[in-house]
Amino acid sequence: MKRILPFIFPIIALIIVIFLAFRWYSTQTQRDGEIPEFAEDTEIESLSESEINRVIAGVGDFETLMLESTSPDVIGQVRFEVAQDRLTFSVQAALPDLDRGLYQVWLKATDSAALRKAFQLENIKGGWTGSAAVSADILPFEVLVSREISDDDRLEDVILRGTLERPTDDDQGPAEGSPE
Repeated sequence: MKRILPFIFPIIALIIVIFLAFRWYSTQTQRDGEIPEFAEDTEIESLSESEINRVIAGVGDFETLMLESTSPDVIGQVRFEVAQDRLTFSVQAALPDLDRGLYQVWLKATDSAALRKAFQLENIKGGWTGSAAVSADILPFEVLVSREISDDDRLEDVILRGTLERPTDDDQGPAEGSPE
């Protein structure tokens, strides 16, 4: 026993050091592989049926952004309105039918690789459509439409993209009482 006793404390210390080094290494490699969440504290709201109909029909002061496509047979647009620090938007696209998987809309920060999953597109009469509302404070951001095999938090195949920016006031014509 006297021969083993001097080795017990260094062995315990070595085990603790190895455990802490392994734990540090696993947290560092895991963090580097993850994409940070975009607008973590911003809630993405689902729109009511009347709000969805209003956005799709274009009733109100809506802007339209044509999305850039990665293939010639895919087109899409975003109709959006900023009112009372709330951005209401709808993505409408002509996309091929899927045998499996889904179409997903993502929001991406313009100044980093941060992403946030927004909603899934649904196939209705006029094509693939989805709508939501977010705080206008996160503008500008990029809207990405992707083809997904599984509903997870990984961006797979981006097929449409466009950057939403806050509309300028000069798009609305001269202000009341000002000379033209």
